[in-house]
Amino acid sequence: MKKLFIIFTIFLLSMAAAFAQPADPEIPEGTQELFDGFEKGNYWIWAGFDWDQYGSHKISTGANISRDWASEGKHSLEMTMEVMDKDSSKSAIWFYDGTNDISGARYLVMDFYNPENYVYNINVVIQATDGWNWWSLDHYNLYPGVHTFVFDLSAHPERLNDVRRISINNDSGAVLMKESHFYVDNIRIIK
Repeated sequence: MKKLFIIFTIFLLSMAAAFAQPADPEIPEGTQELFDGFEKGNYWIWAGFDWDQYGSHKISTGANISRDWASEGKHSLEMTMEVMDKDSSKSAIWFYDGTNDISGARYLVMDFYNPENYVYNINVVIQATDGWNWWSLDHYNLYPGVHTFVFDLSAHPERLNDVRRISINNDSGAVLMKESHFYVDNIRIIK
């Protein structure tokens, strides 16, 4: 029985390692184009109570231009959330709406700064075309500190000429008994 337990534990650990994203993947080679550096205004919206029709209550409370931290230029986007108690959905969404042609893009790259003593689970979703077809990109754990995440766009290159929405989602499981925030900056595509 002890052998079976050890073999099962090794199997589970190897499977977790196989599917986990590295904390800071290498940035792929290619031509980089700035998508949003938050120097020309704020085009991002937070999903609040009005998104309850699409599922559980969203805890996002703001999407604001900030000078507190930036990895490119002088500004970033501060994404704020309400308290995540044990009964909270712990689900927050911030999104950019606009029709964009990013044909030829292979990757979407974002810099994040987490000043909290908390780990957020970050996911990016793309919605495209008149049908608002969407697909979920990679998931990353956003640990405290500065990190760069790379999101692979190769699943649906035929949709990249008509991107309608880019969403940044947080779906964390732990309790955080205070309002919290993290920052994003230097959103770029790599062709």
